[in-house]
Amino acid sequence: MPEKTQKNVLILGASYGSLLATKLILAGHNVQLVCLPEEAELINREGTRVRLPLRGREGLLEIASGDCPGQLSACTPAEADVSAFDLVGLAMQEPQYRAPAVRELLER
Repeated sequence: MPEKTQKNVLILGASYGSLLATKLILAGHNVQLVCLPEEAELINREGTRVRLPLRGREGLLEIASGDCPGQLSACTPAEADVSAFDLVGLAMQEPQYRAPAVRELLER
């Protein structure tokens, strides 16, 4: 079986991006979410919690980012260093892409 390669992934959007980020860090990859300063501070301090329904199970499964093999962090658009990532995902609502800081990040 081939060896798995850990990837560094940048996801623009913490709200929509949290589910994808959780699945990636569960697989052992490292993810940085791009979001507002207050959100970045909270995520970096406390991590995230995603709740998922599972077929055949009552209730929701809660996954805390701190319990995953990959690492999760967050930053603002101005702080993101795109050269440090293997993959970039877009997970924001369309109006957010008009924000000057996000447009500058997309240009980088």
